Amino acid sequence: MIPVESIIILLFLGGAWGSFINVVSYRLARKRSFVTGRSSCPNCGRILRALDLIPIISWLILKGRCRSCHKAISFQYWAIEVAMGAFFVYGGLHVLGTINQILYLAVVSFFAVLFVHDLRTYIVPDKIVIPAIAIIFILNVVSGSSWVSLLAGAFIGVMWFLIQFLASQGKWVGGGDIRLGALLGVLLGYPFIFLGLGAAYLGGSMVALVLIALRLKTLKSKIPFATMLLPAAFVVWVWGAQIWQWYVNLIGM
Repeated sequence: MIPVESIIILLFLGGAWGSFINVVSYRLARKRSFVTGRSSCPNCGRILRALDLIPIISWLILKGRCRSCHKAISFQYWAIEVAMGAFFVYGGLHVLGTINQILYLAVVSFFAVLFVHDLRTYIVPDKIVIPAIAIIFILNVVSGSSWVSLLAGAFIGVMWFLIQFLASQGKWVGGGDIRLGALLGVLLGYPFIFLGLGAAYLGGSMVALVLIALRLKTLKSKIPFATMLLPAAFVVWVWGAQIWQWYVNLIGM
Protein backbone atom coordinates (compact mmCIF):
# COMPACT_ATOMS: atom_id res chain seq x y z
CA MET A 1 0.00 0.00 0.00
CA ILE A 2 1.53 3.30 -1.09
CA PRO A 3 1.74 5.92 1.71
CA VAL A 4 -0.57 8.94 1.59
CA GLU A 5 2.48 11.22 1.50
CA SER A 6 3.67 9.50 -1.67
CA ILE A 7 0.26 9.95 -3.29
CA ILE A 8 0.34 13.67 -2.47
CA ILE A 9 3.85 13.99 -3.92
CA LEU A 10 2.82 12.14 -7.08
CA LEU A 11 -0.27 14.33 -7.40
CA PHE A 12 1.87 17.46 -7.04
CA LEU A 13 4.51 16.23 -9.50
CA GLY A 14 1.80 15.27 -11.98
CA GLY A 15 0.20 18.68 -11.59
CA ALA A 16 3.56 20.34 -12.26
CA TRP A 17 4.01 18.19 -15.36
CA GLY A 18 0.46 19.06 -16.42
CA SER A 19 1.38 22.74 -16.11
CA PHE A 20 4.24 22.13 -18.53
CA ILE A 21 1.88 20.24 -20.87
CA ASN A 22 -0.38 23.31 -20.84
CA VAL A 23 2.56 25.52 -21.84
CA VAL A 24 3.53 23.16 -24.66
CA SER A 25 -0.05 22.99 -25.98
CA TYR A 26 -0.62 26.75 -25.76
CA ARG A 27 2.63 27.75 -27.44
CA LEU A 28 2.45 24.99 -30.04
CA ALA A 29 -0.90 26.32 -31.24
CA ARG A 30 0.69 29.77 -31.61
CA LYS A 31 3.92 28.46 -33.16
CA ARG A 32 6.02 29.70 -30.25
CA SER A 33 8.91 27.92 -28.57
CA PHE A 34 7.98 26.05 -25.41
CA VAL A 35 11.63 25.55 -24.45
CA THR A 36 12.42 29.18 -23.64
CA GLY A 37 10.42 32.02 -22.17
CA ARG A 38 8.68 32.43 -18.82
CA SER A 39 5.02 31.62 -18.21
CA SER A 40 2.65 34.55 -18.59
CA CYS A 41 -1.05 35.36 -18.46
CA PRO A 42 -2.67 34.43 -21.80
CA ASN A 43 -4.78 37.61 -21.60
CA CYS A 44 -2.56 40.49 -20.45
CA GLY A 45 0.84 38.88 -20.94
CA ARG A 46 1.98 39.55 -17.36
CA ILE A 47 4.82 37.27 -16.22
CA LEU A 48 3.48 34.91 -13.58
CA ARG A 49 5.06 34.82 -10.13
CA ALA A 50 5.96 31.67 -8.21
CA LEU A 51 2.75 31.88 -6.17
CA ASP A 52 0.75 31.83 -9.41
CA LEU A 53 2.42 28.62 -10.56
CA ILE A 54 1.69 26.21 -7.72
CA PRO A 55 0.22 23.14 -9.48
CA ILE A 56 -3.53 22.62 -9.00
CA ILE A 57 -3.69 25.02 -6.03
CA SER A 58 -2.95 28.42 -7.62
CA TRP A 59 -5.86 28.29 -10.08
CA LEU A 60 -8.25 27.57 -7.20
CA ILE A 61 -6.84 30.30 -4.95
CA LEU A 62 -7.10 32.85 -7.77
CA LYS A 63 -10.60 31.57 -8.61
CA GLY A 64 -9.57 30.99 -12.20
CA ARG A 65 -8.57 34.59 -12.83
CA CYS A 66 -5.34 36.46 -13.49
CA ARG A 67 -3.98 38.26 -10.42
CA SER A 68 -3.18 41.31 -12.55
CA CYS A 69 -5.94 41.81 -15.15
CA HIS A 70 -8.58 39.69 -13.35
CA LYS A 71 -9.70 38.12 -16.62
CA ALA A 72 -10.75 34.48 -16.60
CA ILE A 73 -8.10 31.83 -17.19
CA SER A 74 -9.47 28.77 -18.96
CA PHE A 75 -10.66 25.90 -16.76
CA GLN A 76 -8.71 23.66 -19.12
CA TYR A 77 -5.42 24.61 -17.47
CA TRP A 78 -6.56 23.39 -14.08
CA ALA A 79 -8.25 20.31 -15.58
CA ILE A 80 -5.03 19.22 -17.32
CA GLU A 81 -3.04 19.67 -14.10
CA VAL A 82 -5.55 17.57 -12.15
CA ALA A 83 -5.70 14.93 -14.89
CA MET A 84 -1.92 14.60 -15.06
CA GLY A 85 -1.80 14.41 -11.27
CA ALA A 86 -4.30 11.55 -11.41
CA PHE A 87 -2.25 9.81 -14.12
CA PHE A 88 0.89 10.10 -12.00
CA VAL A 89 -0.90 8.63 -8.99
CA TYR A 90 -2.23 5.74 -11.07
CA GLY A 91 1.20 5.12 -12.56
CA GLY A 92 2.80 5.15 -9.13
CA LEU A 93 0.28 2.62 -7.85
CA HIS A 94 0.13 0.24 -10.80
CA VAL A 95 3.08 0.67 -13.19
CA LEU A 96 6.14 -1.33 -12.16
CA GLY A 97 9.66 -1.25 -13.60
CA THR A 98 11.71 1.69 -14.83
CA ILE A 99 11.14 1.10 -18.56
CA ASN A 100 7.40 0.65 -18.09
CA GLN A 101 7.24 3.84 -16.04
CA ILE A 102 9.13 5.79 -18.71
CA LEU A 103 6.81 4.36 -21.37
CA TYR A 104 3.77 5.29 -19.28
CA LEU A 105 5.03 8.85 -18.80
CA ALA A 106 5.74 9.17 -22.53
CA VAL A 107 2.27 7.93 -23.48
CA VAL A 108 0.31 10.17 -21.10
CA SER A 109 2.47 13.20 -22.01
CA PHE A 110 2.21 12.83 -25.78
CA PHE A 111 -1.48 11.98 -25.56
CA ALA A 112 -2.21 15.00 -23.36
CA VAL A 113 -0.50 17.42 -25.77
CA LEU A 114 -2.19 15.90 -28.81
CA PHE A 115 -5.59 15.84 -27.07
CA VAL A 116 -5.47 19.51 -26.06
CA HIS A 117 -4.02 20.69 -29.38
CA ASP A 118 -6.65 18.83 -31.42
CA LEU A 119 -9.39 20.10 -29.13
CA ARG A 120 -8.25 23.67 -29.75
CA THR A 121 -7.24 23.59 -33.40
CA TYR A 122 -8.65 20.38 -34.99
CA ILE A 123 -5.06 19.63 -36.06
CA VAL A 124 -2.75 16.72 -35.15
CA PRO A 125 0.72 18.33 -35.28
CA ASP A 126 3.49 16.37 -37.00
CA LYS A 127 6.15 17.79 -34.68
CA ILE A 128 4.48 15.91 -31.81
CA VAL A 129 2.94 12.81 -33.38
CA ILE A 130 6.00 11.73 -35.41
CA PRO A 131 8.43 11.76 -32.44
CA ALA A 132 5.70 10.07 -30.40
CA ILE A 133 5.49 7.20 -32.91
CA ALA A 134 9.26 6.61 -32.79
CA ILE A 135 9.67 6.97 -29.02
CA ILE A 136 6.66 4.86 -28.05
CA PHE A 137 7.63 2.14 -30.53
CA ILE A 138 11.19 1.94 -29.15
CA LEU A 139 10.08 1.98 -25.51
CA ASN A 140 7.40 -0.63 -26.21
CA VAL A 141 9.96 -2.95 -27.80
CA VAL A 142 12.43 -2.42 -24.95
CA SER A 143 9.66 -3.17 -22.44
CA GLY A 144 9.12 -6.56 -24.09
CA SER A 145 6.39 -6.06 -26.69
CA SER A 146 6.73 -7.83 -30.05
CA TRP A 147 8.00 -5.45 -32.73
CA VAL A 148 6.13 -7.52 -35.32
CA SER A 149 2.86 -7.00 -33.44
CA LEU A 150 3.54 -3.26 -33.11
CA LEU A 151 4.40 -2.80 -36.79
CA ALA A 152 1.33 -4.83 -37.78
CA GLY A 153 -0.77 -2.59 -35.54
CA ALA A 154 0.76 0.51 -37.12
CA PHE A 155 0.07 -0.81 -40.63
CA ILE A 156 -3.56 -1.54 -39.77
CA GLY A 157 -3.98 1.87 -38.14
CA VAL A 158 -2.48 3.69 -41.11
CA MET A 159 -4.47 1.74 -43.70
CA TRP A 160 -7.71 2.23 -41.78
CA PHE A 161 -7.46 6.01 -42.07
CA LEU A 162 -5.68 6.09 -45.42
CA ILE A 163 -8.55 4.24 -47.11
CA GLN A 164 -11.05 6.71 -45.61
CA PHE A 165 -8.85 9.64 -46.63
CA LEU A 166 -8.60 8.45 -50.25
CA ALA A 167 -12.26 7.44 -50.51
CA SER A 168 -13.47 10.82 -49.26
CA GLN A 169 -10.69 12.92 -50.80
CA GLY A 170 -9.76 14.12 -47.34
CA LYS A 171 -13.29 15.03 -46.21
CA TRP A 172 -13.79 12.28 -43.61
CA VAL A 173 -10.35 12.27 -42.03
CA GLY A 174 -7.19 14.32 -42.42
CA GLY A 175 -3.56 13.44 -42.94
CA GLY A 176 -2.94 13.86 -39.23
CA ASP A 177 -5.41 11.07 -38.51
CA ILE A 178 -3.36 8.71 -40.69
CA ARG A 179 -0.26 9.37 -38.61
CA LEU A 180 -2.36 9.09 -35.47
CA GLY A 181 -3.36 5.61 -36.67
CA ALA A 182 0.34 4.70 -36.75
CA LEU A 183 0.77 6.01 -33.21
CA LEU A 184 -2.13 3.94 -31.92
CA GLY A 185 -0.74 0.93 -33.73
CA VAL A 186 2.74 1.10 -32.16
CA LEU A 187 1.10 1.52 -28.78
CA LEU A 188 -1.56 -1.19 -28.95
CA GLY A 189 -0.10 -3.60 -31.51
CA TYR A 190 -2.05 -6.39 -33.19
CA PRO A 191 -4.83 -7.38 -32.46
CA PHE A 192 -5.68 -4.71 -29.88
CA ILE A 193 -5.55 -1.98 -32.54
CA PHE A 194 -8.96 -3.24 -33.68
CA LEU A 195 -10.32 -2.91 -30.15
CA GLY A 196 -8.89 0.60 -29.86
CA LEU A 197 -10.42 1.76 -33.14
CA GLY A 198 -13.75 0.16 -32.30
CA ALA A 199 -13.85 1.79 -28.87
CA ALA A 200 -12.97 5.17 -30.38
CA TYR A 201 -15.74 5.05 -32.96
CA LEU A 202 -18.28 3.78 -30.43
CA GLY A 203 -17.31 6.40 -27.88
CA GLY A 204 -17.16 9.11 -30.53
CA SER A 205 -20.66 8.27 -31.73
CA MET A 206 -22.02 8.45 -28.19
CA VAL A 207 -20.34 11.80 -27.50
CA ALA A 208 -21.55 13.20 -30.83
CA LEU A 209 -25.14 12.15 -30.09
CA VAL A 210 -24.99 13.82 -26.68
CA LEU A 211 -23.60 17.06 -28.19
CA ILE A 212 -26.28 17.04 -30.87
CA ALA A 213 -28.99 16.37 -28.27
CA LEU A 214 -27.71 19.33 -26.23
CA ARG A 215 -27.65 21.42 -29.45
CA LEU A 216 -23.95 22.09 -29.01
CA LYS A 217 -23.22 20.46 -32.37
CA THR A 218 -25.15 19.58 -35.52
CA LEU A 219 -24.85 16.68 -37.94
CA LYS A 220 -22.63 18.87 -40.12
CA SER A 221 -20.34 20.04 -37.31
CA LYS A 222 -16.70 19.04 -37.16
CA ILE A 223 -15.60 17.09 -34.10
CA PRO A 224 -11.88 16.82 -33.16
CA PHE A 225 -11.40 13.11 -33.76
CA ALA A 226 -8.13 12.76 -31.85
CA THR A 227 -10.05 13.60 -28.68
CA MET A 228 -12.01 10.38 -29.29
CA LEU A 229 -9.13 8.18 -30.44
CA LEU A 230 -6.63 9.00 -27.72
CA PRO A 231 -8.77 8.26 -24.62
CA ALA A 232 -10.05 5.05 -26.25
CA ALA A 233 -6.51 3.95 -27.09
CA PHE A 234 -5.33 4.65 -23.55
CA VAL A 235 -8.20 2.65 -22.03
CA VAL A 236 -7.49 -0.29 -24.36
CA TRP A 237 -3.74 -0.05 -23.64
CA VAL A 238 -4.32 -0.26 -19.88
CA TRP A 239 -7.36 -2.54 -19.69
CA GLY A 240 -7.53 -4.11 -23.16
CA ALA A 241 -6.96 -7.69 -21.99
CA GLN A 242 -9.75 -7.45 -19.41
CA ILE A 243 -12.11 -5.81 -21.91
CA TRP A 244 -11.39 -8.49 -24.48
CA GLN A 245 -11.94 -11.27 -21.94
CA TRP A 246 -15.22 -9.68 -20.87
CA TYR A 247 -16.30 -9.55 -24.53
CA VAL A 248 -15.33 -13.19 -25.13
CA ASN A 249 -17.28 -14.27 -22.04
CA LEU A 250 -20.26 -12.22 -23.17
CA ILE A 251 -20.25 -13.82 -26.61
CA GLY A 252 -19.87 -17.22 -24.99
CA MET A 253 -23.03 -16.58 -23.02
